[in-house]
Amino acid sequence: YGYDMTGVVGVNNEKLIAFCQDLIRLKSLSGNEQAVAERIIREMRELGYDEIRSDQYGNVIGKLNGDGRRSILFEGHMDIVDVPDAAAWSVDPFGAVIKDGRLYGRGAADMKAALAAMIHGAATSKGTRTGADIWVVAVVYEEVFEGVGFGKVLDHIAPDAVVLGEPNNLEIAIGQKGRAEIILETIGVNAHSAHPERGVNAIDQMVRLLHHLRKTPPAVSPQLGEGIMVATDMISSPYPGTSIIPSRCRVTLDRRLLEDEDRESVLAPIRSTIDTLESLDPSFKAEVSYAREALPTYTGESLTSERFYPGWYLDEEDFLVLAAKKVYSDMGLDPLVRTYQFCTDGSESAGNRHIPTIGIGPGKVGQAHVVDEYVEIQQILLVAEIYGRLAAEYWNPSCKGS
Repeated sequence: YGYDMTGVVGVNNEKLIAFCQDLIRLKSLSGNEQAVAERIIREMRELGYDEIRSDQYGNVIGKLNGDGRRSILFEGHMDIVDVPDAAAWSVDPFGAVIKDGRLYGRGAADMKAALAAMIHGAATSKGTRTGADIWVVAVVYEEVFEGVGFGKVLDHIAPDAVVLGEPNNLEIAIGQKGRAEIILETIGVNAHSAHPERGVNAIDQMVRLLHHLRKTPPAVSPQLGEGIMVATDMISSPYPGTSIIPSRCRVTLDRRLLEDEDRESVLAPIRSTIDTLESLDPSFKAEVSYAREALPTYTGESLTSERFYPGWYLDEEDFLVLAAKKVYSDMGLDPLVRTYQFCTDGSESAGNRHIPTIGIGPGKVGQAHVVDEYVEIQQILLVAEIYGRLAAEYWNPSCKGS
């Protein structure tokens, strides 16, 4: 990276890496993040955070006090995906092994290294920042519900800016496509399969509906591209359907969302297609909705999600982007500025709440959720300083126009 790591200001490198290793050794699947939450709280106390608490859902919230007039929030998730193939790993997935300058383990890149770096990096800004309050938030359930846990935090905190730590090889991310899970259901009439003319086959009706939807031009954004929509599963009812015409067929659509798309605008062309088919064929009946799910957190409280997570995009001339660029420039770095290619909690902060949001994270995107997941030690140390400098510099007037 062309940066002298011996000059990392204020960060105790050994303690940071040891803390990151501790987090990786604690297996924290979605809904089971308690041990990681407790470890984070302990680290925040040792680093002198002014306020530390966990909410009713198990999110951890730390604060470094400023003047109270403005604030910047650093956010990451505590949960990880499972390791179904531990035997395929060359190291213990939860051993936090360091080898050849890399820290290995499930969650290393996605995204315990970033969390550790945020917690340590933000703490270095105490006494040097320009007055902004600094929040560091570690949330539950991101791997299942993008932004839902974060939303519970933002119900009580209104930061002026958000920095995400999802892995992007230390680029500056200024947007992402969102994601919706759409449920299509066609309603037919049961009949014996020896006499199909006596019923209405819900599978046949679903095939008709999908065929017409495929003809609908996708939404397009100059910043984020096409709003892709694909079918990801199908099930008929009754199932299995031995010698019976199914009366219902259910399909899940995965729709990638662009900035400024909302719940109604996404469903509108689907509803229009259904209306057209129903007007042409009185036997055709279909319904469309968003998937919903409720899951228990480790505290016992449930999180409920309608699976609509908006896309978002931040102008490259926004003050937050300029501040981040200044930090990189001051460190002799020249970052790429582009969008995330996957969903993040920015769907909540930027997509739903329109809070200026960027992402800066250690680790390559391709390392998330894979065998032998790792993050480079150098990137962990480097991003800790980036976070610390950004916390201190965010309201520096010299960022404007830099």
